Amino acid sequence: MTTAGTRRPVPDKIILWAFTSIIGEVTPNMRSIAFSYGGGRAGFRFYVEEEPTDDERECGEVVAVNFESGLSERLISLDVEFVVTRKPLGHLDMLDHELFRRHEE
Repeated sequence: MTTAGTRRPVPDKIILWAFTSIIGEVTPNMRSIAFSYGGGRAGFRFYVEEEPTDDERECGEVVAVNFESGLSERLISLDVEFVVTRKPLGHLDMLDHELFRRHEE
């Protein structure tokens, strides 16, 4: 994972592959999906409204498997994190890239 101030641009092909990896795995409880990539590490952070169900956690793992299976290089680590929050979406850390954002009034 990268830290603020040291972020490097994520290659377009990696962002597109991350987008592709979440297709079919977004649930109504998911408010936003953030993504980080660099230095042999990648991570998906799922911001959810309520505690994720086992099925939702499995969706997160499927996203990780989908993503890693399409890479040409091996990752050192691949993190999947769920964060329960009701903070406004604009106040959440989107890591390197926001892959999904639910419409909220």
